[in-house]
Amino acid sequence: MALVLWILIGVAAGIIKRRILPGRPGGLMPTLVLAAIGALIGGYVATYFTSGELGTLHAVGLAAALIGAVLMLLVSVKLRI
Repeated sequence: MALVLWILIGVAAGIIKRRILPGRPGGLMPTLVLAAIGALIGGYVATYFTSGELGTLHAVGLAAALIGAVLMLLVSVKLRI
């Protein structure tokens, strides 16, 4: 359940990024994939250091997923991907 929510958080962050910066290079799909990857990495790292269980839902994991997605999108903007 947590993995699905992390991916949904990443997709939502990607959609918001495309609404804010629509003219940047790259399409919608690369933005969504990068955000989802960032959310998965952030959620996994937070869960690894807190409880160690991927199947349970924790607020820390959700917050880290959002932070990971935003960081991945910021890196992609800086690198112009």
